[in-house]
Amino acid sequence: MGFSATGGTAGEGGRPACGTNCTADAAASSNKYVAMGSSFAAGPMIPDTVPGQSCGRSTHNYPHLVAAEVGLDLTDVSCIGATIDNITDTPQSMNPLQIGAVTPDVRVITITIGGNDVNYSASLVACGRDGMNGKSCLVASPDAAAPDVDSAAIDILLDQVENKLVAMLGRVKQAAPAARIYLVAYPMILPDPAVPCPPDVPMQAADATFLAQVGSRLQAAFSSAATTAGVNFVDVYGASHEHDACAPADQRWVEGQANPAVAPYHPNAAGMSAEADLIVTAIQKSAL
Repeated sequence: MGFSATGGTAGEGGRPACGTNCTADAAASSNKYVAMGSSFAAGPMIPDTVPGQSCGRSTHNYPHLVAAEVGLDLTDVSCIGATIDNITDTPQSMNPLQIGAVTPDVRVITITIGGNDVNYSASLVACGRDGMNGKSCLVASPDAAAPDVDSAAIDILLDQVENKLVAMLGRVKQAAPAARIYLVAYPMILPDPAVPCPPDVPMQAADATFLAQVGSRLQAAFSSAATTAGVNFVDVYGASHEHDACAPADQRWVEGQANPAVAPYHPNAAGMSAEADLIVTAIQKSAL
């Protein structure tokens, strides 16, 4: 596959006048691919771990699989715990801004980010842990001042995440005006309708319902932000229906908390492979 190049226009002395066309030419003639995002892009605990980094990146996360399939030169800066701000404004501990990897000649960019901005993963883990103890994460224990998961605070954060995504995507487009940008959604983690399924998802029914709504609202924010920002949207959420953490083991794209070999409430190897297929298809379609 390949992208079509955009020709430059002639300037003084017959030399091409650089600008948008030259940027497009540079991107079209390169194979540079930058993958940004959080653990849902990094693929923690999926064999094998990329050496020399502390971000949980796997050699079989979707960025590596896409790069191998399409023939792209990958720079993977995804990192566990990353937020939208870690892409454009706030370095994540010792890791530089992820947007720093983006140059004008980058050809493809994928991004999965936003869940940590609304405490999605942390809430899934907290609710699962509390469910194992017969408690709700949304209700304070008699000996606690507050519940383990603050649903009101998460509601506020969810109201903000779309605008944050749009602003971040705008900055990425400025950094690589000719790149194909793909906003990759989170997979469906809990079943629809949301029900617990111990031991994989042992949380209380009301907690599962709330967290499924968080996932649905994130999906809506992703879809709308992609449209507003004018980037490609990869609908992993819709495609992963019936591949959630309660699905039969051979059909799951994500795991709950019963499998110690996989990060809890995160994609497994099969999920990463399925996501890669969706992204490759999107790349091939947008390059026509």
